[in-house]
Amino acid sequence: MQVAKNYLYTAAYQLLNIIAPLITMPYLARVLGRNGVGVASWTNSFATYFLLIASLGIVTYGSREIAYVKDNKQARQQKFWEIQIIHTIAGMFSLVLYFLFLKFGVQWNSNIENNQIYLLLQTWIIISGILDISWYFMGLEDFKKTVLRNALVKIAMTVLIFILVKTPHDIGNYILLLGLSQVFGNLSMWFYLFKKMSWPVWSQLNLKEHVNPIFMMFLPTIATQVYLQLNKTMLPFFTNSTDSAGFYDNADRIIKVSLALVTSVGTVMLPRMSAQFAKGQFGKMKQNIIQSMDFVSALSVPMAFGMAAVAPTAMVWFLGQEFATVGHVIVLLSPIIVFIGWSTVIGTQYLVPTKRLNEFTLSVTIGAVANVLLNFWLIYVAGVNGAAIATTLSEFLVIAFQLYITRNDMNSWRHFSGMWRYLIAGIAMYWLVTVVSQCVNISVQSTILELVLGVFVYVIILIVLRAPILKKVPFLDKIAK
Repeated sequence: MQVAKNYLYTAAYQLLNIIAPLITMPYLARVLGRNGVGVASWTNSFATYFLLIASLGIVTYGSREIAYVKDNKQARQQKFWEIQIIHTIAGMFSLVLYFLFLKFGVQWNSNIENNQIYLLLQTWIIISGILDISWYFMGLEDFKKTVLRNALVKIAMTVLIFILVKTPHDIGNYILLLGLSQVFGNLSMWFYLFKKMSWPVWSQLNLKEHVNPIFMMFLPTIATQVYLQLNKTMLPFFTNSTDSAGFYDNADRIIKVSLALVTSVGTVMLPRMSAQFAKGQFGKMKQNIIQSMDFVSALSVPMAFGMAAVAPTAMVWFLGQEFATVGHVIVLLSPIIVFIGWSTVIGTQYLVPTKRLNEFTLSVTIGAVANVLLNFWLIYVAGVNGAAIATTLSEFLVIAFQLYITRNDMNSWRHFSGMWRYLIAGIAMYWLVTVVSQCVNISVQSTILELVLGVFVYVIILIVLRAPILKKVPFLDKIAK
């Protein structure tokens, strides 16, 4: 029941994550234009690298460690302060590095010099990372607080965008708004904490025990983020325009909107899987993996096919004709909804809780290295489309390697026993939506029609094929039997 409740909280927030960009993205595209969106995306990609240093992968590591001792108040408090002190030190170090980058980066590239003020405003993103203690509440499986906080921040930010971002000259307002909203949102979580937390016994603090595992958790985090951000960073250098970074960033954001509902499963299940591992309940862990993989497949396959089908036409009215390229980039990125969904289950729900961090790190490192190498070739050959292809191939390598290294622990074929049903339904949905899109004019109404028809066809085919996932859906469980 607790897992279901946590998923509903997280899914509700992810639903807000879907609605908010649908409201703000077309507005920002038209107000800031290609150049403004590109500058905001490109400067943010630089700040994100330093945010990684400040965060150290502590969100995943910290929630896991708190989950291990969540029933022991004294041990839980001690672990929190040990981890947070390391977090703060890393954050201060990353801020120093970022200011050094701003000081000397102007000598390296003219784009950095021309956008110095915007890069400086991105500093607040790094500060927000230092203040983030959501990992503590996640470890306690108390998702309600983090979800409500994030929801309020998202709503406030959406409203303020319309108030403060009015012209192409308001790029700075937009960047500052994104950073400060995160700062105040993360700061608010500390008020919940002080009600339950006492100061640590300073003499008993043991920071050393966390240094090595945090570093090991940091490696896969930075490896993952490098190839998520590197595309946006590299594109202006190869294409001589920040517009390409804006195209890729918009496509990436829309893909992540769909991906958010899928990856919520891993976020919610991590503390539960960590607790089961600590208790030696390996049978339950494996059963949860099978169920999660089936659930993720059932969601991610139609999302991937649906995105690929509607994006080329939907982006024309959604973002404007000058952003039409975004639709074609989404088509190339759509398979990662499935690949990342699967790797979230195998990596976050199994490898991380079972402390197989070396293998988890190696899997994402393979993806990062492949992405860097492919970028140099594919961006040069195909520009922003090449960056999308490089990302998709890299994500495939990550999940392929994870399935390979866990083949002796679990029967990998069981993960995909019902996959053929989802593929048949997804392909049929894609074919129908594509045909319809060619027969109607490009408009909001036509996209809604395509989505409704796609979902209807997908569900009907799953009912015909008696997909096991339907047994968990109210009103459809009897049909699936």
